[in-house]
Amino acid sequence: MSKQPDITKLRKAVKNFSFYSSPSSANSSEPCTVGDVKKVIANVSKLFNTFIDELE
Repeated sequence: MSKQPDITKLRKAVKNFSFYSSPSSANSSEPCTVGDVKKVIANVSKLFNTFIDELE
């Protein structure tokens, strides 16, 4: 019997992704930095791993 995914945990992971992946500049017309892109990549990986952990 497989366990049920923790939907609350997954929703929190998505909320954290949105918060922590925001660009460093508040000015929406500024281009993103390499650091911003690396931050998004790291956070996408963390988000996917959270989903995978819940589905295993």
